[in-house]
Parts: sequence; C-alpha cells; structure tokens
Amino acid sequence: MSTRLLHDAERLRLEGELDFVSAIALREELTRAIAASAGQSMTLDLSGVTHSNSVGLSLLLSAARTAREHQVQLQVSALPAGLLSMAAVCGLDEWLETLSAATVSTMEIPNAGQ
Repeated sequence: MSTRLLHDAERLRLEGELDFVSAIALREELTRAIAASAGQSMTLDLSGVTHSNSVGLSLLLSAARTAREHQVQLQVSALPAGLLSMAAVCGLDEWLETLSAATVSTMEIPNAGQ
C-alpha cells in the first residue's frame, strides 16, 4: 500500500504505512504543506495510518519542528496505539500530549511506562 498525504485548508491526513520506504518523500511533502500554512492552525490526522514504526515518530518530530519554524499551530489527531507506545518508551509521551487534539493518557496504552 502506498502512503498518501491529503490536505485541505486546515487539515493534513496521512493514509497508508509509515515506514522507511515512504519516509523521505512523505517528510518533504509534509514539510511543504505545513510551511504553506504559515501563521495558521493545522491538524495532522493519522486516522488513515495502517502501520507505523519509528519513522512515524520521526515524522511527527519533523512536522512539529517545521510548524514551529513557520508559526503554524499544529495539533495531531487519531494517533495509532503503536505510535503512542513508542512515544512513551522514548519519553516523548508528554510532548506528544501537547500536540494532541484530544487528551492522550499512557493509561490507555498497554505496557506504557513500564
């Protein structure tokens, strides 16, 4: 399955698998889309993500950096459970919670914080 980035004025939606194969092109496309929204609010919707490894977390870090550089108010929605677990293991769960459109709790993530 290919990975796609769909976007409209206030929302970016990732669909497909976030992996090492799709990461480079997706990161570039995501960076351009966020930069084009300078000074605005943007939601990154991950509800269409079917699989993610550590690349997904890397993409979120890159998107947040780009948003900060371009003064975009970035929020993230529909985070996959696997990504939440990786964030907890890496100590990034609190940071990720600051981006979340909905409250994220490690209590909802099996084995988080262990």
